[in-house]
Amino acid sequence: MTRELYYNVYCGDVAEMIQMLLKEYTLLIANIPYGFRMAESSYDEERFRFKQLEKMVKDFVELTTSSLWRIVVFHSMDQGYCMAQALRSRCNGVENLAS
Repeated sequence: MTRELYYNVYCGDVAEMIQMLLKEYTLLIANIPYGFRMAESSYDEERFRFKQLEKMVKDFVELTTSSLWRIVVFHSMDQGYCMAQALRSRCNGVENLAS
């Protein structure tokens, strides 16, 4: 048996996802701001800290209608602890969290 997979990809400020996405997603892939300020880098002036990370996770939990979902986050090494705490504040399990 085969099933069809439908998906949409949105590119934008993850801090504003609650305003741009519908309540139907089961996967969030976020390349959060690291604060490196690299040339030609968008949305990276100031790195996400715990407050922003926790809001991102809570917003996604509010957006999903599924009981099983995934959040994949790219982060810098010094954001690892805050990222783990933000995920654990709203998720039942955190897997393979590596910096």
